[in-house]
Amino acid sequence: MAFVKTGKTLAMAVIASILAVAPFTQAAAERGVTDDEIIIGSHTALSGPAAIWGVSSINTARLLFDEVNAKGGIHGRKIKFIVEDSQYQVPLAVKAMNKLANRDKVFAIHLALGTPHNNAVMRRQLAAGIPNLFPLTGAISMTKPHHKLKFQALSTYNQQTRGAVRYFHKNKGHERICAFYQDTEYGQEIKDAIDQEVAVLGLKVVAETKHKPTENEFVGAMTSLKNANCDLIVFGTIIQDTIIGYATARKLGITADIVGSQASNDNVVAAAKGGATEGYYVAGATRAMYEDTATPAQRVFMEKYKARYGKNPGVGTLYAYLPTLILLDALEKAGRDLTVDKLVAALETVRDFDDGLGTPLHSFTKTDHSGSDGVNLDIVRAGKLRAVADGINLQ
Repeated sequence: MAFVKTGKTLAMAVIASILAVAPFTQAAAERGVTDDEIIIGSHTALSGPAAIWGVSSINTARLLFDEVNAKGGIHGRKIKFIVEDSQYQVPLAVKAMNKLANRDKVFAIHLALGTPHNNAVMRRQLAAGIPNLFPLTGAISMTKPHHKLKFQALSTYNQQTRGAVRYFHKNKGHERICAFYQDTEYGQEIKDAIDQEVAVLGLKVVAETKHKPTENEFVGAMTSLKNANCDLIVFGTIIQDTIIGYATARKLGITADIVGSQASNDNVVAAAKGGATEGYYVAGATRAMYEDTATPAQRVFMEKYKARYGKNPGVGTLYAYLPTLILLDALEKAGRDLTVDKLVAALETVRDFDDGLGTPLHSFTKTDHSGSDGVNLDIVRAGKLRAVADGINLQ
């Protein structure tokens, strides 16, 4: 326990030192807009435990930005996309944001990954007038409290988790709800959603365990959940801890249904070696694309992505595809005399935006920057995510 406290203290000290020496500054002219460029930045995980999300989302944005640039850009300006690797570490995300704000003078942040990573820089970022556009996290804090510079895409972890608990209670009669989640801000958001929904249903959480994001041994945790006789276990996990946690549960003979959120919604989870995740449910905001079920539009994008990057796009690409199209559309509508206020005004006119790939329609208004509350339920079958139900929500 002493080691954990020391680690947290050291991390806080590192963050504090970074903040002290590199405050964000408000640019005198319109930040990140020159005669021939619009500078967009991102801090994300290009390495580390969430790299599968960071790499695929940035690949997707670059692909779309490069297509626009090849046609002359937007109102004569090319998009310059500067990406910093946080390695999924909060201190590095803070350091990256300082660079993007102070040295690169970015116009906006796009697709920044991670709940605590975004929260660590949000207040000062917004104070400097830098929009936070479509971060790769379903945290409620990405749009609440409302701020004109915060925009989110896809449904929240809260909506996904509460929708899942309600679905399994209504359709399978599950009442013994358990939680397995990370000891992080993200994990706590999942736990809070579980608590909210079981309270509405007149139930209670019968057992819970939490773990650090770096842990990879869960026999003890799953044994305690097995002893609690859960009939539904809700995961607050990402990639590796989803695969290992689920496989451990099944090896121990746990038969409860197990469901996670968008953070564990990826082809890699479904295709885990030896069918380790067979039967795992995901309540997510996007759906994996596969060649055997692809629509014509999906197939075109998959071929384009594979031609450039040598592999098929994962679910992480869909977390970036629609938001990047929305950003490009808004930049076009904002006109040649581009300002943050004009970008915000353009985004707030978006209604029922359809990316053509099956992502739920997105809309924004002056008072609602959340985009969508659409939640779908999928299950892993033979190494692929297959549809179970559309539009599960709290309505």
